[in-house]
Amino acid sequence: MKNFTSVLTILLLLGILENASALDWMNGPIRDIYYLGVSSDNRMVIAYRGMGSVYIKESRGLREYRDSNWMRKNAKYGNYQCHYAEFPLISFPMTISIVGNTLPHSGRRGTVRKPAVETWTRARIAANGTPISQNMWSNKSWY
Repeated sequence: MKNFTSVLTILLLLGILENASALDWMNGPIRDIYYLGVSSDNRMVIAYRGMGSVYIKESRGLREYRDSNWMRKNAKYGNYQCHYAEFPLISFPMTISIVGNTLPHSGRRGTVRKPAVETWTRARIAANGTPISQNMWSNKSWY
């Protein structure tokens, strides 16, 4: 858990994950997707912003654990104004593509349609489950 805190803190300090206003992190298309590593309860953890979900392209059948709400995940990993997705472990080392799945919605902050091309991240993962490198393509239509 301490490892996730240090990774997220570094991303904030480098300006990669910018501080969002109170509700901006939970609205809009999926964006800012980062593979964080393996949690103490043996789950792959992915951080992202926006309304919707993420999936692992190479393992479409792999389903996100839905046994915890956002408040428990924030207590577990830290409140860094992002959503956390937890997935079952896969075989490492591996390179995976994590793809956003934006939920179209409308409200006080405007209307968001599903983008033609979703944001994605390609993460190289070491044998112990830690990220080696990540490349992200982000849909800038929300910014």
